[in-house]
Amino acid sequence: MNEKYRKIYMLFALLIGIFCVKSSAVCAAESNSVLLEAAQEGKIYEVNSDGTRDFVTIQEGVDSVESGDTLLIYPGIYEEYVIIENKTVNLIGVDPKYCILMANSDNYHHIPLTIAAGKVYGLTICGTSTDKFTLGLPDEGEMLDYDLSNPESVYAWQNQYSGYAIHIDQKYSEGKTLSIENCRIISENNYCVGIGCWDSTEITISDCELISGGVSGCIFIHNTIYLTEVGTAQVTIKDSRLNNYVSPYVMVVHSEGTNNPIEFTFQNVKVSTVAYENNECYNESNINTWFPTDQLENPNVRAWLEENGYTNLLTELVHQCTEKQHREFNDALEEQSSLLEDWPELAEGITYWESGSDAPVLMGRTRQNIDMKNTGEETIGEGWCGLSGIYLTDASYGNTLPEMNYPKPLTE
Repeated sequence: MNEKYRKIYMLFALLIGIFCVKSSAVCAAESNSVLLEAAQEGKIYEVNSDGTRDFVTIQEGVDSVESGDTLLIYPGIYEEYVIIENKTVNLIGVDPKYCILMANSDNYHHIPLTIAAGKVYGLTICGTSTDKFTLGLPDEGEMLDYDLSNPESVYAWQNQYSGYAIHIDQKYSEGKTLSIENCRIISENNYCVGIGCWDSTEITISDCELISGGVSGCIFIHNTIYLTEVGTAQVTIKDSRLNNYVSPYVMVVHSEGTNNPIEFTFQNVKVSTVAYENNECYNESNINTWFPTDQLENPNVRAWLEENGYTNLLTELVHQCTEKQHREFNDALEEQSSLLEDWPELAEGITYWESGSDAPVLMGRTRQNIDMKNTGEETIGEGWCGLSGIYLTDASYGNTLPEMNYPKPLTE
């Protein structure tokens, strides 16, 4: 038998033993299937913090293996910053309940996972904060600006922000694929996942749970202005759950132009997010052309949505909640001693918090669930919800938020 496959079958027998104690043979079989697929491209190495395998830390493995190789990660809490640059390394955990990558992400450039291509499977990835519900920004008026032609200037500007749990934004990703599957991604800082798309990259997030407990939402994504040739990126999010506890936006999508189009596909994405009666937290530059939160329960709007093919709407899409309920909910969040604990339940759909104050409604700020922006442009684009060069595919269906579903954008 080929040595590589002999090792896989030995690993499978070992995984069965692990899962007899901690989980199930079904999970072991799934992990083994992923390993068999990964083995087509490279070798498999093992990571265990107890020192009994090839590597003690994930980063040690990343630095040591060749592009195309796979790291099988055993149960444990790995407190480290994993940076995978200019190579493809697959990270396969035996079970997200027990394989945990955790690191403080208060600094934009120091986060749990930086990656561009390959497969991430069966892990819990946590970005923690020393100061909940803040981005660590300087006072207004003290924010640095940046010069795109000066990398040091850009680096310093980025350093004003906290980091993601996973960051995907490297030229190396051009023409390559990245799959994040069967993972739990948690952040109490910046977005759970930050994505910068490059030429012809394909990114898929599937069977994942994203939990945002910071003032940013679950996903931030943008295209890039650095390409010299037009290349379309494909981003697919499917069979996943987005839980957004604090931010007014569950997702933010920015277009930097039409030179790097993005085609989005959402399939069976369940969303639990929040909205605020006090609209001060909403972005003035949001060009989202979709129905605002305030209108989604209007009978005429719901009738229009049903007539135009948005048939999977929840019976109650917007859940009205009082200021007292909001305080109680925040108290439950504060009582958490670890991100790995069970989070307070947030209903599928949009939980709308009453403010309990006489705060004025600010003009030019609409309550949307997704923040759309065309960088440097005042006009509405031809794409998804007014974006330029970013489109929703006709394979999008079964999602909680109507604007994530096809058949047609509101701008047509």
